[in-house]
Order: sequence, then structure tokens, then C-alpha cells
Amino acid sequence: MPGLDVAWVGMNVPVLDTGGRPWVWEVVTPEQYESSSRLQEDSLVLSVAHDTVVAEVNHLDHSGPIMRMQVPVREAPAILSISPVLDPHSPWSIHLETGWTAQALGTAAQCWIDRETPGARLNTPEPQLAAHQRYQLHPAIDIESAAFDRLLTLDPDDAAVVTSLLSSVHDALLPYR
Repeated sequence: MPGLDVAWVGMNVPVLDTGGRPWVWEVVTPEQYESSSRLQEDSLVLSVAHDTVVAEVNHLDHSGPIMRMQVPVREAPAILSISPVLDPHSPWSIHLETGWTAQALGTAAQCWIDRETPGARLNTPEPQLAAHQRYQLHPAIDIESAAFDRLLTLDPDDAAVVTSLLSSVHDALLPYR
């Protein structure tokens, strides 16, 4: 949403009457929830465990990320060891971040709705990519055609580094999936 400095996921509860006032849920981790009495007292706070890892591959010569990949996990790792380890002088870097999938947020929101307004249902859009909009980068990694097009703009050696790094991250997350 333009102007907001926080991540958000759009969800719609058509049966829930808010009296015309806007409202949003604040999503926090269970650890954050347990450590704050203010969060525990706020009925619009959802406690949801992280269930995804976002890997971002960067290069010193580029202003933004070269490629991003989201990997759903059962449990988000505190520390992740990626093999092979990048040379500290390498122009390449990987930034890992944990977060929530729309499914985890939807499930937590539906539990809240069931408690507050039984019978109301949450509409969470789940966009599906058509077969012509995705390519298989690795046996367990599908990539959007736009991201694949981005890979094609790279030097072949750089594209190989990016795909290798993404495969390494994906393989390192296997025990958490």
C-alpha cells in the first residue's frame, strides 16, 4: 500500500461489520506477543509464527536485489548455514529474512474471525501462475517468467552464480520444510 512503511497483506472479510471504521490486525511473532502485556491486551493483535524464509541475492554493482526467492518452512531457522560459504571479498551476498505466508496470516485471521464473528469467512486471494508464466530452476524451485527474464539479462557466469546460490539456500532449508 503506497505510503506505508510496513509490509501488509490484503484480506477481505465481507460479512464483518466494522461500523464504517477502518481496522487492521497487527501481526507479531509468538515471542513478541508473550513479551508484551500491551500486545496481549489488544484484541486486534495476531500472534503468528514465521513460516517462510525470503532469500535475496545481491551484487555490489547493482542498486537492488538481483533475485528474491521465498521458501515456505515449518519452522523458521534462527541461523542458517549455506554451503558453499561465500568468500568475504566476493561481490555477491545473500540476505535472509523470515516472515509469514499469506496462508499463515489467513489461518490466524480466520481463527480471530471465528472467535469474534462466528460464521464470517475470510477471502484470501491465492494467485496461481499459469504454466507459461513459470520455469523450473531446480527440481523443487519454480521461478516466475519475469524473474527468469531477469536471469537472462545477466552474464552467463553471473546467472550461474545466482542459480547456484538460490539452490544452496533451498537445500539448506530442507530440514526446516
